[in-house]
Amino acid sequence: MGRIIGHEKALKRLERAVEQARLAHAYLFAGPDGLGKKLVALRFACMLNCPDRTEDEDWSCPVCRRIGEGKHPDVTLDEPERGMIRIERIREMHRFFKYAPIEGAYRVAIIDDAHLMNRQAQNALLKTLEEPPSNRALILVTAKPARLLPTVRSRCQRISFQPLPLEPLAEFLVERLNIPTEKAQSLAALGNGSVGRALEIHGRNYAELKDLMMDLLLQPGKEGIRALLESAIRISSDREAALDAIEIGATIIRDMIFHKMELDESDFIHRDSLDRISLGAQHQGYEELLAVYEELSRASELIESEINVNRNLVVDVMLLKAVRALAGPGMGAVQEARRGTR
Repeated sequence: MGRIIGHEKALKRLERAVEQARLAHAYLFAGPDGLGKKLVALRFACMLNCPDRTEDEDWSCPVCRRIGEGKHPDVTLDEPERGMIRIERIREMHRFFKYAPIEGAYRVAIIDDAHLMNRQAQNALLKTLEEPPSNRALILVTAKPARLLPTVRSRCQRISFQPLPLEPLAEFLVERLNIPTEKAQSLAALGNGSVGRALEIHGRNYAELKDLMMDLLLQPGKEGIRALLESAIRISSDREAALDAIEIGATIIRDMIFHKMELDESDFIHRDSLDRISLGAQHQGYEELLAVYEELSRASELIESEINVNRNLVVDVMLLKAVRALAGPGMGAVQEARRGTR
């Protein structure tokens, strides 16, 4: 079972409920993606079934290991298939709950990404929620609780998960990825306190994207329009890479604004690039930086929206407007003229 970072409050609340035998029949673990909600759900299953919780402080006994590995007969984990959880899976869960625990004290069913249950599945789930059997625990894990039917949400005890503090997350990333502290701090901030999000960004050429956005925003217009459009093609070739690049760009602009406000270095995201950010910020005003930040935000909203947008066009326009705001309106003509004289 993986290591849980943070969530002490949620874990203590669950431990107290087990110790006092004041357990709900159903729980709703709600919070942003990538925080470790599923991991906490598995730890809760361990709390309910570990033969000696007081001695097994690191949850490494054979029972807990089998729960973490998905091999315990009294704990089941359901996840979406092809983006949906259908009624057949809920019927299987009903059959699982029909029988008493085989080895442990509780039968535990965990439904990950529970908001992906279709309406039929959610309606079928109500039967278990309305007539809960004893010694059973249902845990719904979701980043989008609003997509669950009100009748489902109201019958579950809610456990809320918040983004992790940046310092503990950065320390974990240093240990997990063997990277410098300053880079880990940047990843933690870009991940908005989400372990999963930070690891995803690291795995998607984060360093390359960061270098590219640093060059575009801190040395605006250096390479001219043609190179700018080539960069837009690279960035927009993949939806997630485009969103990552825009987010990195927004945090660079944010750091430039913070530099002009003379804030403490601990408030910066890109602490490993403070010299470059300081130099770039010296030549910009607040209005230009805020205009670029808003342009990046608009591009991100368009790409994230459900509507069918031309991602390359969105990134083209975003970069042209951003770089022209930072370099001045004559950037395009001047740079192209220079290139023509080479």
